[in-house]
Amino acid sequence: MHLRRCSQFPELRGATMTGNRSGLTLLEVAVVLICIVIVMALLLPAINGPHSGRRNQCSTQIKNLSLAAIQYSAAKDQLPGWAMEFGHFGWDPETETVLSSLVDPSADSPEANSQNLSPHRKIGTWAVALLPWLDAQPTYEHWTEDRFPILTQAEGSTTGFSGQGFHPLAAPNLAIMQCPTDPTQSEDDGRNSYVANAGVFFPPNDMISGQHAIFHPDGTTKTVTFAESMSKQFGALGNQVSARLERSDAEARVPIAKPIQLDDIRDGAGNTVLFSESLHALSWHRSGFVNDEDLTFENHPDEVLYPTLSRFTNTMVWHGVDWSNNKQPREIHRINGERALTETMQMNSTNAADLARPSSAHIEGVNAAMADGGTRFISETIDHRVWQSLMTPRGREPISDDAM
Repeated sequence: MHLRRCSQFPELRGATMTGNRSGLTLLEVAVVLICIVIVMALLLPAINGPHSGRRNQCSTQIKNLSLAAIQYSAAKDQLPGWAMEFGHFGWDPETETVLSSLVDPSADSPEANSQNLSPHRKIGTWAVALLPWLDAQPTYEHWTEDRFPILTQAEGSTTGFSGQGFHPLAAPNLAIMQCPTDPTQSEDDGRNSYVANAGVFFPPNDMISGQHAIFHPDGTTKTVTFAESMSKQFGALGNQVSARLERSDAEARVPIAKPIQLDDIRDGAGNTVLFSESLHALSWHRSGFVNDEDLTFENHPDEVLYPTLSRFTNTMVWHGVDWSNNKQPREIHRINGERALTETMQMNSTNAADLARPSSAHIEGVNAAMADGGTRFISETIDHRVWQSLMTPRGREPISDDAM
């Protein structure tokens, strides 16, 4: 049998040459890489899309809070307060007497419902003040018209973290107040994911005559009274409720903040935070940890005491540094501080001042709304002094975009 050379069989010669080749050509490598890039480009939106969409929705909602505050300031010549009074129920201001008959016009049987009602002061939050600009005019009227109660013992009244005994029409769930990524909604009514800028921390024990020392990293201190802590130098919102503190002099009242207007912001409206997010904020309507018994009175509205922790429950404050912590702020006072505990902790009277800082379930930061109506995503690694600067309307600190 005779053997023939491969050259005589072209099809075998091609197979032999292919079989002897090793590795990939540059063109083939490029094609593989391009395919990988295309696949990743198709997959990433599917992976990140839901969270990115929720974060953008949250940013839009908090932007609307800022725009509402701007409209409120234009109408009232000042920003709202963290605690505010919106009227009374069951009280005649002309005769200064309690009404003999209490009726809830919004009840199915107004007269039959009278046994569930008591005279009370309508003390609420900054969120109540913004309701007309948040498409919630009926709820606002329930707070501001004295013929409507905000408290009731009738069926459907609030309980738990929403506060005991609030009228369901005074504490509805509003979509604009709920971040879609907030996993810690423990309230059944008045759910809330947002907080307002209440300035520097001040101890709640003695707001009438006490003082607080703010420590700076350079070793200096600044001592302020409660009234001074509400000045335009330190924050945007102040107290607007005149009331006694528990165990204080009968004639003494918690100081009311001087009006703060948008024109008072000298650091630039785009560099001053009005609102941010919180996984721990109480219901949007509940000022401090008040329940129905805290707002009711028998003979006179002055019987109602000041909601001591109202500066922390629906707001955020900034703290000075801790000299015992190497002149650094405590970790829990930072944005998303002590992250491992953030999504499991619940605000109470003991930790309220510590948890009154921004926190969210977003990745690596929080949304914030500025005094010009714009929004920014603030990194949780932001320098604490830069964050303080963003919360102070007249701190005179230059802030670059890179710092955030």
